[in-house]
Amino acid sequence: MLFRSRPLNQKGATFLQTIANGADVATMNPTEVLSLLNNAKAIEDEGAKVFLFQHNAQLIWKNEYIVQCIWNLRDAFKPSGSCLYLLVPLGTVLPNELKDDIVVLNDSLPNAEQIDEIVGEVAKSAGYETVSQPERVRDTLTGLSAFAVEQTLALSARKDGFDLVSLWDRKRKVIEQTPGLTVWKGGETFDDVGGYDNVKGFLRKIATGRNAPKAIVFIDEIEKSLAGSAGDSTGVSQDQLRCLLTEMQDTEAQGLIFIGAGGSGKSAIAKATGNDAGIPTISLDLGALQSSLVGSSQARIRAAFDVIRSVSGGKALWIATCNSIGVLPPELRRRFTLGTFYFPLPSKEARAKIWQIYETKWNLGHADIADEGWTGAEIKNACNIAWQLGVPVAEAAKYIVPLCVSAAEKIEELNRSAHRRYINAETSGV
Repeated sequence: MLFRSRPLNQKGATFLQTIANGADVATMNPTEVLSLLNNAKAIEDEGAKVFLFQHNAQLIWKNEYIVQCIWNLRDAFKPSGSCLYLLVPLGTVLPNELKDDIVVLNDSLPNAEQIDEIVGEVAKSAGYETVSQPERVRDTLTGLSAFAVEQTLALSARKDGFDLVSLWDRKRKVIEQTPGLTVWKGGETFDDVGGYDNVKGFLRKIATGRNAPKAIVFIDEIEKSLAGSAGDSTGVSQDQLRCLLTEMQDTEAQGLIFIGAGGSGKSAIAKATGNDAGIPTISLDLGALQSSLVGSSQARIRAAFDVIRSVSGGKALWIATCNSIGVLPPELRRRFTLGTFYFPLPSKEARAKIWQIYETKWNLGHADIADEGWTGAEIKNACNIAWQLGVPVAEAAKYIVPLCVSAAEKIEELNRSAHRRYINAETSGV
């Protein structure tokens, strides 16, 4: 790994020559340069005010001598008013030795006006007289850093203007560089998911309401990441829970919890919400944010929240699915202010719609099957098997053991726990 020290103006060059005493600073390693600065009498004797910028300092923080040299600069720089600037990526965790001696300043992402200014400059450079659909271009770029906005625009420029599809694809890749975040790429809408008309109707009203969200944040099986927070001796789960509670409270986030048996359609509805509303669906993987270091996990989840907040303009709709809500902390359940929806096994009418969707998708003939208690995932699986094997659906159905048989006790327990407690996702009421 190559490091280089170089001055940015003539005074900087003179200062480096003075402290180096004839040595070539450009070939020194970081430890040697920082040691020179710690021992530099030139700062004190000449009253020089030095501004030292260290790029990607996190790459060398594992070296204990580097950390010690940075810490020692407090006393060397203080008399002259000199400053050390450590330029690091979002989410970087400071070494414990430096946490009390460094002021952290976050570089905010560009707002709408700044994005419009960048778009105008790039459009002018590309020779465009006007920008087609400027509002959509701005919305697509919201949530990116200034450099990423400029780079994304340049790579998406075509002869006749900016390619919106390419813009969004590049933005998706930038978002997914943040640990724990992925953008849902499927094209399914509510019309591609059978049943559960009550929750679909409610979500459509939210998407067109007075406080319409700009993005969906989807957390799948949230209980698996946070259920053990109370007994987690490492503190990682508590950190994540604390950050999640704070973020949802500070942004006045709205949210829903979907509970039901596996394969009942919870995740399918959640993922389809964004496409149905024409807004992005961002999947938040809390497990991918965990680290063995408590502070590191906290930094990662805050970095992810920064991106979500910027992409959504502070208007994100949070949807979490779970198979067992009883293990979730009560304070977390209260943050999902729009209610908890229970997904029962599909009704006869819902199952008929689901069969029709997948039989049409794979161009299969219809067959009357004893499907009482089948989930949407099981119906999809039967149709997929029929298509792959080239056999009738009725034959493929013989390879399916429905959840209502293999996990009858668990489903009965879910039904009892949901009775009069949660909103029915299929029909109106509890």
